[in-house]
Amino acid sequence: MTRALPEVIPVLIAHWTFDAGTVDGRRAADTAGAAAPAAELAENARIVPGRDGEALSLGENDRAVIPAAPQLVLSQIFGFGLAFFVRVDEGPTGEWRSLLYRPVAENDARGLGLWLYPDAMRLRVQLFTVKGPEYVDSKARLAVGEWAHIAFVVDTRGMALYIDGEKDSAVSLEHPVVTPAGPFYLGKEPAKPGFGGLVDDLRVYASALGQEAVRSLADQPGA
Repeated sequence: MTRALPEVIPVLIAHWTFDAGTVDGRRAADTAGAAAPAAELAENARIVPGRDGEALSLGENDRAVIPAAPQLVLSQIFGFGLAFFVRVDEGPTGEWRSLLYRPVAENDARGLGLWLYPDAMRLRVQLFTVKGPEYVDSKARLAVGEWAHIAFVVDTRGMALYIDGEKDSAVSLEHPVVTPAGPFYLGKEPAKPGFGGLVDDLRVYASALGQEAVRSLADQPGA
């Protein structure tokens, strides 16, 4: 009888809670202890009451930028993962709306991105490989005005999208991923509008997250 191997403990390298105590002026500090850069809040981005403490509030023209840093370079060889809570407060607008975006390098090609479909509350995730972009689209639809937990996981086999703790969709990757190492944009990216709503508990991992780890993150109680 073969036994399932235990899940590898995820390696958390950055965590922005967006709680008021982590904010100094227009900067929201990382709380993971790895000295990742603070998230720099654009003029109209605000910290407001959220699901558990406070959250980052964004409109379609607002964003927060996390500068590129060596601590935040993500490698497919070791795997990586992103996880956060989001509440989208506006229905489809007819445009692609950015939730999170990261170029390969400053002013370079899109390395990683998550967008809302123009005509549906579905998600599209893109990774850039040596042969061009690869996509995974959600089957589930987000509910307007309700919190959802999103996790995106990459390893040497492929990429997977989780919604509210469950694997929604996945694709295999035939070609290596070009390491995304530019700044993170939350909300509006340079070429696309953002979304109206809230972001909370953004985490970055330097290892692939397993199913149980994703479920544990999604099951965190809210306010």
